[in-house]
Amino acid sequence: MAVTSLRVRVGDTWYTVTVGDLTRSPVEVTVDGETFQVEIEGLAPARPQPPRRGRTEHAPPPPPPDPSASTVLVSGNILRSPMPGRVMSILVRPGDAVAAGDEVCVVEAMKMEQSIQSPRDGVIKAVHVQPLETVNADDPLIELE
Repeated sequence: MAVTSLRVRVGDTWYTVTVGDLTRSPVEVTVDGETFQVEIEGLAPARPQPPRRGRTEHAPPPPPPDPSASTVLVSGNILRSPMPGRVMSILVRPGDAVAAGDEVCVVEAMKMEQSIQSPRDGVIKAVHVQPLETVNADDPLIELE
């Protein structure tokens, strides 16, 4: 199962929550950048991983994303799907301010997730899709003011 990102409101505060693979427990959940391992009742326990030999080296962080690589703009305001697929998550709602490069939604095709990012600073005018909705290439996803 794919990773899913959601916007969740608790009281008057909105949080960005990313939920990992829901096929085995514990599940990795990230809330506004802080990661937790949570047990889910009814899910099979994760198989123990065999120990690794040798030194563990951390890869350098990836370069910043290129906003123009993941979006197609029409009329300068509408972000369109770059490919046919399924909307896996929507990270914004109308009225939210976004900066250039901010992830606004994720589209999945053939088990590959494509981050859709804002090409510029702006405010979200409309969200034209729902999570798990199927889209075609060039379908409107998000509209900026």
